Amino acid sequence: MKSQLGYREPQPGNRLGLRDRTRLQRFADIRSAAERLLREKSFDDITTKEVAELAGVGEATLFRYISNKRELLLLVLGHQVDSLIDRIMASDAVSAPGDQTGAGHIGRVKRIYEARAEFYVTDPETVTSYLEYGFKAGSQLGAESIIQGDRIIGLTESILRRGQELKVLMPDVDARTVAQNCNSIYIHEIFRTSVRNFTPETLSSRVASRLSAQLVPLVLDRRS
Repeated sequence: MKSQLGYREPQPGNRLGLRDRTRLQRFADIRSAAERLLREKSFDDITTKEVAELAGVGEATLFRYISNKRELLLLVLGHQVDSLIDRIMASDAVSAPGDQTGAGHIGRVKRIYEARAEFYVTDPETVTSYLEYGFKAGSQLGAESIIQGDRIIGLTESILRRGQELKVLMPDVDARTVAQNCNSIYIHEIFRTSVRNFTPETLSSRVASRLSAQLVPLVLDRRS
């Protein structure tokens, strides 16, 4: 898996040089320090000086790894979102072999977003900020959040295409476009939460309702 540094994580048999090992360790220390502070206070109340001190580096060294404070958020949440997506993909891989119906394929897509909604509810403000900063940031860290969305879109697309191959989903619909729409629904509902004063816990049901409107009409075997 690609790390937040843009490196590839070391594979068995591969050896990193001392400089790369030191850089990866410092990056991990900075991430760990930021994660710890985020558990104790809001992102706005955290200072880069606090993070640097907890990570055991100077503030000047900290800024060799991040460009600005908001990248701490991208760093921390990026790691957590990567882990979430890994779990989502592993879970879907288990259910995929026995899935032969259109409803089953749609259910798999909806479970992806149920898991994402559950993650959002653990810290709505931070997850919302992560999405906002991810769209704005021009660094490698910002690009990682876009890559994460692409991973979810790719998984959704593969599920829909498989359903089309099995002739249980409409064949003349572009699976990629539908997958992108599903991801857009999730993001839109997150941003609507605060604007419309919705409670975060309603995100899952709101997303599920819109996903149903998008996906259920694609099912060819609804009576099966």
